[in-house]
Amino acid sequence: MSTTWTKNDTRCMAHALKIAQLGSFEVAPNPLVGAVIVDADGHIVGTGCHEKFGGPHAEVNAFNSLPPENQARLHDCTWYVTLEPCNHTGQTPPCTELIARYKPRRVVVATVDPNPMVSGTGIKRLRSLGIQVDVGCKEDEALWQNRRFIFAMKHQKPWVVLKWASTADGFLDPRLSHERTPKSGGVAITGEPARAVTHRWRAEEMGILIGVQTALVDAPNLNVRESKGRNPQRFVLDPQKRLPESHSLFQETTSQTKAIRIVSAEAAVSENENHCIWNQQDGISGLLHRLHTEYKINSLLIEGGAHTLNSFIAAGQWNELKRWTSPRVSEQGLMAPTKPFNAVLPPFGAHDGMAGEDKWDQWIQAGSIESLKESR
Repeated sequence: MSTTWTKNDTRCMAHALKIAQLGSFEVAPNPLVGAVIVDADGHIVGTGCHEKFGGPHAEVNAFNSLPPENQARLHDCTWYVTLEPCNHTGQTPPCTELIARYKPRRVVVATVDPNPMVSGTGIKRLRSLGIQVDVGCKEDEALWQNRRFIFAMKHQKPWVVLKWASTADGFLDPRLSHERTPKSGGVAITGEPARAVTHRWRAEEMGILIGVQTALVDAPNLNVRESKGRNPQRFVLDPQKRLPESHSLFQETTSQTKAIRIVSAEAAVSENENHCIWNQQDGISGLLHRLHTEYKINSLLIEGGAHTLNSFIAAGQWNELKRWTSPRVSEQGLMAPTKPFNAVLPPFGAHDGMAGEDKWDQWIQAGSIESLKESR
């Protein structure tokens, strides 16, 4: 049975979604969650979000924000939560226990938590106590906000984001092939303002992957030095083990751990902490499954180069695309991938913009949002 949402319902849930975003860069692999507590007169009296991994959940922070006089009236309140309250003990106690202690008249949940340890049990627990629980207010927005967490939970592989930068006439690198030699270095297609945005994009994902040719030629750092947030775990797709162990990506620094080399079973001598052995017969889908199950990667940014990007596109193993276009023209060089035919605009937020003279645009694979929804 569908619920008719009031203006106050949508207003309060929109506020909860906005608050949830404050946990960006800090909560992964946990989801972003926001909570808003509203009194009987429709006034917001408490707010909170999940601020960082291992810390108190949004419901706890919202409760702790309440003045003492409002805590005594919680039975008349409505709680708005962007993700189903947890019903199990993990790094923190179950949020259902906190809510049950005060037994509010109503709880509104944006979407069900696909985590098998929750997956409807939090809602069932609250309803068993006689609390009215309504589910689905601004559900699509909540799914989009937590697309990385939800996709990984449902499909056991990371949400994959493709990223590249090209000239106005479609080249990733203006140099000819004989000029792109090992250690020749990368050629900046975009300006400094775009680099800062790209580093923020990196900070949003748990992992980042490049191909061996990009590692050999560009020797990139793949960090977030111009953005707040954590450096993603670095992976190098190197099936034939061409990259020397002395490469900078395999050197541990004060800010980053060593990159993990993805090597074919045929080329591997042994598997160690910096080697991920990939059975290529399992395809890219099998590799993604392993990166999720073995390395706890919920989201993965693919930064190229052209061969690696095209491999993911050809296999259909991508969910989101972020693309830079520079105003410069090169007329030669390494061609950029073609935007996939099944790319559509994202459902929420800006889908294009400028950083200096460079333009970015964002796309998702058709059906990506549907892949996040619970089976009805």
